[in-house]
Amino acid sequence: MAKPQKEKKPIKLSSIDEDILTVLLGRELYGLEILEYINPHRPGLPLTYGSIYPALNRLEKKGFVESCWGDEATSGARRKYYKVTGLGASSLSEVQEYRRFLAQRPAQIPAFG
Repeated sequence: MAKPQKEKKPIKLSSIDEDILTVLLGRELYGLEILEYINPHRPGLPLTYGSIYPALNRLEKKGFVESCWGDEATSGARRKYYKVTGLGASSLSEVQEYRRFLAQRPAQIPAFG
């Protein structure tokens, strides 16, 4: 008798999470660089230090990004660099595919009442 397949949990990413993962695809960046990539394209909704670092922490705990400390900068501050993991890339891809599906669906408005 075949084992029943586990039901796959839906992937939940906030818009900030999606933006961060998208920017990090194929790159390794530190927090300020991530802000510099995202903020010019989010007029009226800029990300701040207070939102980027909690989001990066959350993504790291989920296994979607990993980080490492860089060498000491000339200013003396070490930078923490982030990159997307395989799990992060595949999760982002699934969420983006779902969004494309929603955008391409024919409009079907249910009758209420």
